[in-house]
Amino acid sequence: MKEIRLHITNSTNDWKEWDHFLAKSKRGIYLQLSDWLKSYRAYGFEEHLILSKDPSGQIQGGMGLVLAKAGPLKILVAPYGPILGQGKEDLFPAFVSEFYAFARKSGAFLAQLSAPIATTSDFQDHFMTSQPAYPIAPTGKGLLFKYVTGLSAFRAVKLFAGEEDAYEKVRSNYKANTRRDVNKSNRMGNELVFAESAEEIQKAYDLIELNAENQGYAVRSWDDFGPTLISLVNSGHCIIPCCQNEGSLKGALIIFEAGQKLHYIMGATLREKKDLLVGHFLQDQVIQLSISKGYDFYDISMGGSPGVVRFKEGFGGEVLPLPEPQYWVLKPAQFFAYQKLLPWVQKNKTLVSKIVKKFK
Repeated sequence: MKEIRLHITNSTNDWKEWDHFLAKSKRGIYLQLSDWLKSYRAYGFEEHLILSKDPSGQIQGGMGLVLAKAGPLKILVAPYGPILGQGKEDLFPAFVSEFYAFARKSGAFLAQLSAPIATTSDFQDHFMTSQPAYPIAPTGKGLLFKYVTGLSAFRAVKLFAGEEDAYEKVRSNYKANTRRDVNKSNRMGNELVFAESAEEIQKAYDLIELNAENQGYAVRSWDDFGPTLISLVNSGHCIIPCCQNEGSLKGALIIFEAGQKLHYIMGATLREKKDLLVGHFLQDQVIQLSISKGYDFYDISMGGSPGVVRFKEGFGGEVLPLPEPQYWVLKPAQFFAYQKLLPWVQKNKTLVSKIVKKFK
């Protein structure tokens, strides 16, 4: 049996190669991109990378990690991984063992891992489709630490890749009201543009922050997330499609590109007396872009208010659930204290964020 060699790295070259691997492999995901993981530095967290390479130096698999820290308390999170090359599923136990060992070495009291497994007949190349064995039995399962973003499921809009009438087939899966509103949005003078300069990106994000404030939900501040967003756009891992009407910005989406697919992350539209159906316009434009790239599906994403969920459902799509995260308790006393504090933390997220930053 060949020895499997993994190593923990933070070298610039390894991160660059990892981003390239994520872009080319259908199993890639934006949650593993170097810029995304490094964005948690704003909270004093650390990013790390476990890699496996073959003798020629080609990546066989990897897993980006976030070490969350607040004073002496540490939690190691693998938000989605490991990402393994096709036919390299046998590396899964070695990655879990390395993850567990690194958690202990780092002094973490909790380690949490979300494996990229989904049972689907249409998109098998994008996931592991069976549950590998864990070499170290987890303490339990469930999302205990929510402050490093993970995924519970995809909402995959099938794109009929390679078929001449792909767009018409996709549209046939829209609900009737959604098709009507998309058609109407195309007659309202809406124009698609992309935010590319730092100024344009900030203007688009200002709209997202304004919408979040008005609707009563939280997004990361521009100061925390802006540099990451600019870097992701410049590296080609993010696009920001915007809707203009009569020269005025009416809406914007944040779309990440990794794993031979586009992922909708967040968006906002101006709420005005005349409904320009900007959300319908932009999502349909992104779907058309995904088709032009030859991708298998577009992840319109899960979650949101009941109204947002209904809006997404209007574009069709298959829900692809992912397994619950697995976790290991490494320091029971600290874990017990964390569980007692967690309800207070959840009620005081803004205050906790400020406190965590002071420990940077």
